[in-house]
Amino acid sequence: MRVQRSSLILAVTLALLGGLTAGVSAAESADQISYTSRPDRLAVFLNDIGYAQDAVSLPGGIDVRVVLPDTVFPDTLILRENGERVRDYRFDRQTGQPAIKWQSAADSALREVTLDYLLSGVGWRPTYDMRLGADADVTVDLDFFAEIVDSALRLDGVETQLVAGRVDLSSPIAPNAELSANQALAGNAESDIEVASPSGQVDIQHVYDVGSVTAEPGDTVYTQMAGGRLPARRLHLWNAQTDDQVTVIYKVENTSEQPFAEGVVRSYQDGLFIGSDFIELTPVGSEGSVTVGHLQDVRVKREESRTVINEDRFDYLDEVELTISNFTPTTIHLEVVDYRRPEAEAMQFSMQPELEPGNLLRWQVSVEPGDEMVISYEFKVD
Repeated sequence: MRVQRSSLILAVTLALLGGLTAGVSAAESADQISYTSRPDRLAVFLNDIGYAQDAVSLPGGIDVRVVLPDTVFPDTLILRENGERVRDYRFDRQTGQPAIKWQSAADSALREVTLDYLLSGVGWRPTYDMRLGADADVTVDLDFFAEIVDSALRLDGVETQLVAGRVDLSSPIAPNAELSANQALAGNAESDIEVASPSGQVDIQHVYDVGSVTAEPGDTVYTQMAGGRLPARRLHLWNAQTDDQVTVIYKVENTSEQPFAEGVVRSYQDGLFIGSDFIELTPVGSEGSVTVGHLQDVRVKREESRTVINEDRFDYLDEVELTISNFTPTTIHLEVVDYRRPEAEAMQFSMQPELEPGNLLRWQVSVEPGDEMVISYEFKVD
């Protein structure tokens, strides 16, 4: 707690009802302190929501009016005085700004006041840029920045955390929260317990401590979270069921000291921007996937035909051909995936695939320069 913060605006006024006379003492006057809340700590969520904490020492013995940010969610306010919840306070907008008032403490000693509240207008998002060099098959240079957008309040050296999670805005502060299905399944100590407190769901991936942040309303602040050369594997994948091109995917190992929150990666090669893709949450030590385009000089084609083999029983023979043509001057290594139809029977393959859960068929193949490879298989359907 701090005593008499610089942001404290003391406006001690004497409001004399009916005029000041010799018979009216100073104790009968209406003294008031007006204080504008500025957070000491701030937790910023991905979807334009912040959780603010403010602590200040105020004189006792007089009424208090605290001005809050315009974008505050009033029913999220937690007001404490000397460690205890203030039981009665009033919220008003008489001056056009949201403010709270509460009754003066009985004594004149300093009161330690804390305010916790949610507000909109401050958010962040992770941004990544990935550069592919000459050894792009084994490493990439990747930088992870946090973009903090503040349109709500002044931040003056505020200790800030960035939360990789979103507050549920469909009902951010529900007046009557209901038990979720999982909560009900978990059970309660007493079966007749009802949930009635305000709540809003948050799915948190990670919390980043970024230290002191200073910003004015309207500012966008960028701070680097991680960066450097990281191990990577370049993969070529053809999803024969849905794609007519071979996709280039980098599996980037996170050897930094920070998890990568889900976000957009912008890729560059030879000084040229080559595209953007989404990267999933990537804990330290794991791999994240980034798609950087397609192989333009490799042609692929999937063809399927059906032949009736028994008209009385409506039996059919389906034949599938997967053709890969390599027009590059190098050998292309790629993974080919297709899907086995659930009703397929008596399957026969020209090249045996790996059979994986979800009826997935996977082949690991290499195609020499200028060559064409055909993978064929057939199956019967009743």
